[in-house]
Amino acid sequence: MRNTFAALAIASAALLAGCGDDDDNNNMPDAGTGYMPTGKGPGTSLRCTSSNKNAWDTFGANAFVAVNKAIVAKTLAELQGPNGTANLGESFTHIGDASKGPAYADDAATFEGKLAAFLVYAYGGPDSITYSDGKTYMGPQDMAAAHLGMAITGSQYDYFIANMVVPALTDNGVTSADVSSCFAPIVTDAAFKASIVGK
Repeated sequence: MRNTFAALAIASAALLAGCGDDDDNNNMPDAGTGYMPTGKGPGTSLRCTSSNKNAWDTFGANAFVAVNKAIVAKTLAELQGPNGTANLGESFTHIGDASKGPAYADDAATFEGKLAAFLVYAYGGPDSITYSDGKTYMGPQDMAAAHLGMAITGSQYDYFIANMVVPALTDNGVTSADVSSCFAPIVTDAAFKASIVGK
């Protein structure tokens, strides 16, 4: 169970983790609004329909923690349900088992902290966070390296986004308009997806 939880967290992080380069121009005020985005990650320049701010500045830390935990819970439920690994593959079941390769070496708590830090960074928050375990985690992560050896398929990735990530967002109060405007562009980006799939 602990290995499954950790795998879940890493897959979530992988999905949302390393698209694009840091762009210092993302940290400029929006013309005419005075709004200064918090971070420099790939989603900093995206604007939620509800607020005209990025996801981090719209929803904040508590929402990101809730969504992170919901992604993990939904993934665990899927893996323990009647479909087992049929839709998500086996990569989540190996987390915490370093014998399967470096991508699986971290324990569940570390994976969860890394996932949270990545989500915060990727969607416009700070470069690092202190998570609920009291440890500091860095948001910028190399997605290709994080998923090396996992052999995640395109259909597994798409299933994870559509059936774990999106429901975790909407169950926590993110409207479908905000999912489309300030969350989806990162995980549907072809280059980002390619950094995870087939590694």
